[in-house]
Amino acid sequence: MEQQEVHERAGGRRRGPSKGDLREQAILRTARGLLADKPLERITVDDLVSGAGISRPTFYFYFASKQAVFEALLDPVGDAIMDVADSWLTSPGGSREELHASLAGLAALWSAHGPLLKVVLREDATGALLECRDRMLGRLAANATARIDRDRAAGLAPDGPPAADLGALMVRLLTQALSDAIGPSGTDPVPPGLLDTLTVVVGRSIYGRTPSDPAPAG
Repeated sequence: MEQQEVHERAGGRRRGPSKGDLREQAILRTARGLLADKPLERITVDDLVSGAGISRPTFYFYFASKQAVFEALLDPVGDAIMDVADSWLTSPGGSREELHASLAGLAALWSAHGPLLKVVLREDATGALLECRDRMLGRLAANATARIDRDRAAGLAPDGPPAADLGALMVRLLTQALSDAIGPSGTDPVPPGLLDTLTVVVGRSIYGRTPSDPAPAG
């Protein structure tokens, strides 16, 4: 069956999703649903196979392991987080409204993908999940560091702790605060008041004030 699908792709005869595409999406959809009900270590390949309505050999045609399934789920979520965070981290202005909007976008992603993000951000993550976490947090911290360095050089932010240390701390603070807000199951909504608090905390940590506050006189 899988060989036939490969041949059809090569011959250009495919129209719409193939059976293979649908099977792969069924596996990913099952994995996402299972995460809302049980921890990762209790999810088995048999759970994924049963939920997707496929055989074990078919599962291994698409994914080498259970870890590979969750890595496939995480990559697009990590990219979306980077896009939202960069809307403020790489912007030339950086007003309070832009910072708050970026944090609101992150909160929306945490609300939409809470169980998955709680898995990857666990301190005991290993293997591919650990690599995904470190890659995502590393990219966020690097962009935060660049933002702090740029604003200090422009006279917009005061000197302080090393930018790399402050950037990494801000990323840890934000991801932990959002992960705590969505509760143990990862399905609770992020309280709107938390975004106001985080906006003030980030602004004052970097600038000594929130971005829209007037600079101190003299």
